[in-house]
Amino acid sequence: MTHLGALMFPDKEKIEEFLLREAPSPVTSRELMAHFNVDEGVAGEFISLLDDLTQEGRIVEIKGGRYAHPSRVGLVAGRLTMHRDGFGFVVSASIDTPDIFIGHREIGSAMHSDFVVARVERHGKKPSGRIIRILKRGASRIMGRLRMRKKYALVVPIDERYYRNIYVHRDDLGGAADGQIVQVEITSYPIEDDVPEGIVIHVLGNPGDEDTEAGAIALKHDVHIDFPGEVQQAAKRIPKKVKKSDIDSREDLRELPFVTIDGESAKDFDDAVQIDLTDDGSFILRVAIADVSHYVKPGSKIDIEAYARGTSTYFPDRVFPMLPEALSNNLCSLVPREDRLAMVAEMEFSRGGRRKAERFFPASIRSIHRLTYNEVARVLDDPDSEEADSLRDVAPALFNMWELARVIRARRKERGSIDFDLPEAEIVLDLQGQPEDIVRSERNRAHFLIEEFMIAANEAVAEFLEDKRIPAPFRVHEEPDDLKIQGFRNFIHNFGYYLGSVGKVKPADLQELASRTEGKPEERVISQMMLRSMKKAHYYPENLGHFGLASTHYLHFTSPIRRYPDLLVHRILKKAVGKGRMTKKFKEKLHSELEEQCFHLSSRERVSESAEREAVSWKKCQFMRDKVGEEFWGFVTGVATFGFFVELEQYFVDGLVHVSSLKDDFYHFSEEAQALIGERNRLTYRIGDKVRITVERVDVERRQIDFKLITEEKEVDLAKVPKKSNRLKKKGRRRG
Repeated sequence: MTHLGALMFPDKEKIEEFLLREAPSPVTSRELMAHFNVDEGVAGEFISLLDDLTQEGRIVEIKGGRYAHPSRVGLVAGRLTMHRDGFGFVVSASIDTPDIFIGHREIGSAMHSDFVVARVERHGKKPSGRIIRILKRGASRIMGRLRMRKKYALVVPIDERYYRNIYVHRDDLGGAADGQIVQVEITSYPIEDDVPEGIVIHVLGNPGDEDTEAGAIALKHDVHIDFPGEVQQAAKRIPKKVKKSDIDSREDLRELPFVTIDGESAKDFDDAVQIDLTDDGSFILRVAIADVSHYVKPGSKIDIEAYARGTSTYFPDRVFPMLPEALSNNLCSLVPREDRLAMVAEMEFSRGGRRKAERFFPASIRSIHRLTYNEVARVLDDPDSEEADSLRDVAPALFNMWELARVIRARRKERGSIDFDLPEAEIVLDLQGQPEDIVRSERNRAHFLIEEFMIAANEAVAEFLEDKRIPAPFRVHEEPDDLKIQGFRNFIHNFGYYLGSVGKVKPADLQELASRTEGKPEERVISQMMLRSMKKAHYYPENLGHFGLASTHYLHFTSPIRRYPDLLVHRILKKAVGKGRMTKKFKEKLHSELEEQCFHLSSRERVSESAEREAVSWKKCQFMRDKVGEEFWGFVTGVATFGFFVELEQYFVDGLVHVSSLKDDFYHFSEEAQALIGERNRLTYRIGDKVRITVERVDVERRQIDFKLITEEKEVDLAKVPKKSNRLKKKGRRRG
C-alpha cells in the first residue's frame, strides 16, 4: 500500500491487477474507492493516482468516466514507432502484447516516439488498429536540415521516421542559414494533417562538417553537448589541488603503491588498485575509486547537470563527459604522483579467491604509475622482458594481482557467471578525425584483471548495503523470459547445440554453452543471439540479483566520474560507514527518491548507448564509402523478411543483402530456422553462413551500407532446412 500521511492507498500494481483480473466490467473512480476502502477525504489524491496510471498507459478511462485495463476493452497503450513511408507500429511494454500495425490514415496527429493508445480493429497474428489518444508526446526537440522559403522556413527531420516537416517563422531561425543542420523545439503539435510548428534553438553548422555531424547525432539522441554557463562558472571555482585539511580528515594511504591500469588514450582515471600478501598467504586488495562525491554536492549546479546527463557518452572521436573537465580530467582523476581523495574498498581474499572480509572508508592516495593494459599484459606474459624490468618496482605486485584475479575469475565462472568475451570494433582515426582502419579490439590479461577487481568491489559494496537494509541504485539483471529462451533454444538447435536444463534456464547453462562454442565459427552469432534473448540490466532501488553475473548482490561503485549511479552509491556508502545513524524514516525517503532516479538513470544509459551506436555506424559508413565495388568475405549475422545482414570478416562492418537482389528464386523467411530459404532450389541463407559480397552502396547520411551477393552457389545441409510443406513461413516473398 502507498502511504499518504496516516492514510493508506492501494499500490498502482494492485489497481492495475484488479482491473485486469477481477473487475467484472469497467468501473468508476467511486467504485474503485469503495473496493479499496479509500476514504472520501482523499478522493482528490486518489483521482490523481488514477490519472498517473492513465498517463502511463497502464489503465484507460473510457466513456462515462469509467476505468478499465486496456487489454479488456480492445485497446493497447504503447510507444509509436514510425516508418519513413508513413505507417507505424504501437509497441506495448508488455511482452505478451503483439505490436499493433497502424496505417498512414490511422495515425492522426501522432508522431514518432509518442506514447499513445490504439484501438485494435483487426486481431490475429498481425493485428492492426488506429490511434485514438496521445498520452504523451515523445519528442519536443528534433534535428533537421533548414529549407528556406519566401515567407517562412521548413526543417526537414534527419530522422525520416518524423515524416512531417516542421514550420518555422522567419523570426525564429536563430541566425541559421539555408541548408544548415539545426535543432528545432516544437511549439505547436499537429492537428490531423497539419504540420508541427517550432523555433530553432541550436544551429550546428553545415552538413558534412565533423563537429556538425557529431553534434547532430548527440542532440538527436538527447545527449547534452555543452555545459551551461552556470556549470562552467562553478567548475572554474573548483580548486586545482587537494586541500591539506581534506587529506588530514581521512585515512592516509599515500605511501601505498597504488597504480592505475587503463586504455592507451584514457584521460579520466576512476580507479587505482594495490595489493598486499598476509603471513597466511591471503590477499589484501584495495580498490580506490575517485571520491567525486566530495566535490559534487547534491543540488549543486554541477550535480543537477550531471544527473540530467546520467553518464558520459563516448564517440569514436570525442567524449561528451558527465562532469566538467576540471573534475573529470583533473581534480577527481587519479593521475600519478598527485594527492587525490578516494573511497576505498579494502577486501581480504583467501588463496582460493573467497572474500573473507571487507572494509569501506574515505582515504587519500597518491598513485605511482599510470599503466596501460598493453604494458601490464606484456609484463604478465614475459617476466623477463624489458617492460618488466622497467616496472620492477610494481612488477611483483602485478603478478600477485594476476594470481588473485585468476582465482576470483575461476570462482565466478564456477557459479555460472556468463562471459561474453567478444572482440569489438576499434575505429582508428587519422589526424583529421577520419577513419583509416577498423580493427579488432582484443582483450588481454590486464583487461580481465581490472574487470575482476571492479566486479569484486561492486559485489562487496552491494552486499554490505543489502545486509544493512539500505536502499541503493542496485544494478539488477532479471531472469530471461521463457518465450525468448525457447526461441534461443530453437535457434541453437540449428547448430546442433542444446541447453542442458529443462524448464527455467540458469546462468550456468548459458555459460556452459558459451564454453562449448568457444573458438568455433558460430561462437560470435550464438553469443549475440544469447545476448538478445536476455533482459537488459537496469538500475532499481532494491536488490534483485544479477542473472548474467550469477551474482546475488550487484551495483555500480567503480566509475563515479562517468556514471551518476556510482556517485549516488558513494554518497549512500559514505553515510552508511559514517558516524551518523540511518533511521527508518531516512531509508524510506531514500527508497522513494531512488525509484525515480533509477528510472531516469536507466533511461539516460539507453540514450547514451543509442547515440554511441549511431556514432560508430557513422564512422563505419565514412570508412566504407570509398570501397564501393570492392569484394569481401563475411558472415551472416541476422536474417529478416527483407534480407540478411553480413558482417565483413576483414572489418567489423555490417551491411544488408536485400532479398530483392537474390535473383535466382523466390525466398521465404523461416522464423524457426532463422533463415531465408529458396522455394525451388531449397538454397538457404542463415546466421553463421560464410558468403562473399560486393559493396553496392553506402549512404553516410542514413548510416546504411548495402551489399550484393557475388555468388549464389553454396552447399545446402538439407537436414537443417525445414520442409517446404509445413515449415515455411509465407512472408518476405521477393523476386528481383
